[in-house]
Amino acid sequence: MPTALSPLPLNPPQAWTKPTYSNTHGGKTYRPTHPELFKVEFTPSLGNEEEYSSRLVAVRDFEPNERITKLTNISLAPEKAYSSVQFGSGQRDHLELNSDLLFMNHSCSPTAEIHLIPNHPDQWEVRTTSKGLKKGEGITFFYPSTEWDMAQGFECACGSENCLGQIRGAKYIPLAELESRSYVNEHIRRLKDGQ
Repeated sequence: MPTALSPLPLNPPQAWTKPTYSNTHGGKTYRPTHPELFKVEFTPSLGNEEEYSSRLVAVRDFEPNERITKLTNISLAPEKAYSSVQFGSGQRDHLELNSDLLFMNHSCSPTAEIHLIPNHPDQWEVRTTSKGLKKGEGITFFYPSTEWDMAQGFECACGSENCLGQIRGAKYIPLAELESRSYVNEHIRRLKDGQ
């Protein structure tokens, strides 16, 4: 049931179990959400299987500017969090992906973009950039393309030549810099206009 503030349901339409190293390693209990499109990869730290890095990887080639997938099974986030994606300029305008898309890492030179057309969640999607995407390549997006002032900023380790270093959200980056890296969603443009 949508709230008066949001077109999104409060709970995901389908149950989703977040993958972890322990429930995916060796084909255990986890079931991928989009097995024909992408998969979650975990790399344990040397000598410690409790610590690992994760990423989302394409399982096939994608053309430039191709839709990878629509955002389905999304729900209203109870609060802004490291896992949520901002879809509007309101305080509660954050969604949870409730799918393997949660494992899209940030990059200052992303391979994908999240398109969030205002008031049309049925058209929200993840697309490749103009470079396309090759099988086995990580699916990444530029977090400030959706996030104004992030719940948890971080020191970027994407390794790209144009890495910004500290990532805290679009509030701290000039619009021209945002546009040079990725698609910029309308709610971020509105917030930049009012800055």
